[in-house]
Parts: sequence; C-alpha cells; structure tokens
Amino acid sequence: MASSSTLRHINQARVLDALRKHGPRSRVGLSELLGLQRSTITVITGALMDDGLVREVDEDTQSQKSAGRPRVQLELCPAGAYFAGLDLGNDISTAILVDLSGSEVGRASAATDRSDPDAAERKLLELLESILSEHAAARSRLQGIGITVPGTVVEGKIERAPILGWGHVSFGDTIARETGLPVLIDNDANAAAISEAQFGIGRDSSDLLYILLDTGIGTGLVLERRIYRGSLGQVGEAGHIRVPRSDGSPMSQWSSVEDVIGISGLREKYRDLGGTAPDFEGFLQDLREGRDSAVSAAAEWQQYLLWFTSTLMWMLSPQLVVFGGRSSAILSDAEAMAAVVEGTAADTSRTTFAVSAFGADAIAMGAAALPMSEFFSLPALRPEQAFTPLRTSTSTGGQTA
Repeated sequence: MASSSTLRHINQARVLDALRKHGPRSRVGLSELLGLQRSTITVITGALMDDGLVREVDEDTQSQKSAGRPRVQLELCPAGAYFAGLDLGNDISTAILVDLSGSEVGRASAATDRSDPDAAERKLLELLESILSEHAAARSRLQGIGITVPGTVVEGKIERAPILGWGHVSFGDTIARETGLPVLIDNDANAAAISEAQFGIGRDSSDLLYILLDTGIGTGLVLERRIYRGSLGQVGEAGHIRVPRSDGSPMSQWSSVEDVIGISGLREKYRDLGGTAPDFEGFLQDLREGRDSAVSAAAEWQQYLLWFTSTLMWMLSPQLVVFGGRSSAILSDAEAMAAVVEGTAADTSRTTFAVSAFGADAIAMGAAALPMSEFFSLPALRPEQAFTPLRTSTSTGGQTA
C-alpha cells in the first residue's frame, strides 16, 4: 500500500499536470477534474503554492463575470521551475532555458566543435552558464538538463552519430557532475517528438509521427503517448534509408533520404540550378520571392519528401504527422503542404498533417522537454522528496510523451 507521502506527491503531480494541460482552474474545478475531495485539493495546492509552483490568478484579470463572489483561479507559476535544453547540432550548438509554462527565458548559440566530444560538451556547458549568468534567479530552481544529438543514443551514450563522425561516445557526464543536476540525453528527433506530444500540436494525440527536416533527417514515433525506440534504439534513424535507383547500380551507391532531403542536399541542388544565396535563410528568401532556382530545388525536395512520408505513413498509420526543423518552413506554404498530404493519399479524417509551431527551434525545445516531461511524470516522484531534481544520473529510458 502506498504511503500517505507517496499519495501526496502523486496528487501534486496530477494537479500540476492538470494545470499544464487545461490551464487555470479553481480549486472546485480541480476537484471535479481529478476526482479528489475539495479538502485534499486545498492541502495539495497550498503546498504547491508554498513551493512557488502554483499561484492564484489576480481576480481583476479573470474573464469570468458572474453573480456573487468569483472563484479564485489557480495556475502554474512560470518562475517556479526551469529546464535547460542543450542541442548539439551539426554546425551550431544551442542552449535554451524555459520556465514552467514552457516559455523561453534565454538562449545562446555557438559553433559546434565536431572534432572532440569533450570540447563539444564543455561548449554546451559554457552556453548554459552564459544564460544562467543573465538569469540568476533561475539557477536555484533549475530542475534538469536535456541534451539532443544527431545520432543514435542508447543508455545515455552516443552509439553512432555519422554527421559528427562519432561513435560509442559517453556524453553529458561532465555537465551532470559540474551542475549537480539530472541530465537526460536523446536523439534529436525523439526529443522533438516528445516536445510536440507534451507541449505542442500533439497534446491531444495518442499516436504521433514526427519528421525532423533539418541538416539531418530523422523521425520520432509516439505510440500510446510514449516514445518508441525499438530494441536497438534506432527506430528514428529513418534518414539512412536508401532511395532506390533504376539504373542497375548497387545499393551502396544509392543516395540516402538524408542526402536528398537534408538541408545540405537541398542547398546543393539549389546551387546546381544557379542559386547564389550563401545560406539556408537566403534560399528560403529566394523561395518566397519565387526565384526559379529555389522553386525548382524545393519542388524536387518535395517529391522526395512525399515518397518518404507516404512510405512511413502507410507503414505506421499514425493519428498525427508533424513536420519540424528548419526545412519545415517550406511546408508553411499552404499549397506545398496540401500537395504532400494529397500525394500520400491519406484518409485525412483519420490522419492529420501539421507543421510544428516550434519550427527551427524544434530540436532545442525538444531538449528542454526531456527534463520537463520527467518533472510532470508520476514515476519520477519519490515519497521522501518534494519537487527537487528528479534524477541523479544520466538517463534516456522510457519518457512518457
């Protein structure tokens, strides 16, 4: 039988999660929503207010206008807890700090040192420290750190990251040791999928396929609200699928999905067609202006994406397909998105397609979502503790999305 302390912490987590998902609620409203006695809700919310995690909404700001005394609403206190996301990108590493509401508080970026994992980890730590130096109040309430990498992560280690040229690398130990905080590390697409399922478009979907369109191409699969990794932890590595050719060449010479849909391949095609913009933002600007080189490159990219998406969709039959990452900006054009949806021949009454609201920030937000999802999950709570850092060692296992 669970102890009273255990039940209290479980109910605290339930209240926090309810406020996260449903927004401000009165104590009576929480009681009805969670099926708990009003006296229990009063005790729980009182403790959460003492911890600075929940606050009362100023009655003057309530939109509810009714006879009699209005019920006081409760909401999450954004400054009650903070979470850091560290994105180890192919070219650029980014640190982001978000508050309990999921809003960005600060960020910092620098070039990735791909030659040395230790140096790359130190750089991420420096970026985090630069943010915390500007937001000192967040340091004492920082609950955990998430790290995303463009590769396969198994039991807290980078098994393979072809883009970075790394394999069998431990990563995150220095950050965990020097900050004294729990550190979780995961594949970038998996983390982005968790973020989307927890805090984005996929909050109401039990099954979600996330397609990351960036320098690398990856997928994150959420089944029954849990990220699915497979026995080898490589479920999301769909970018390494080979694109068939009909010229009789051996498969070893076929391009991968990442070669033709990744940003490097897209920019190479754009330059071959006469495009001159020096970076990806310049390509997007040319596309918005209708320049032939950008339009033609995007059209070919879209055909490869259509084939890739259709293959995954018919195999996995997700409730929701979300496109994220920098290249997803191409699909922000309604006509381009409609062409992809129509081309998959999907039953749109059963499968919905969307572009992530996080856009280019999908991976960094995904990194922050790793510790944030742990904070709101029931299994992480210990009977003897209130809301202190939830883990003491690097972990990747079984986040609930």
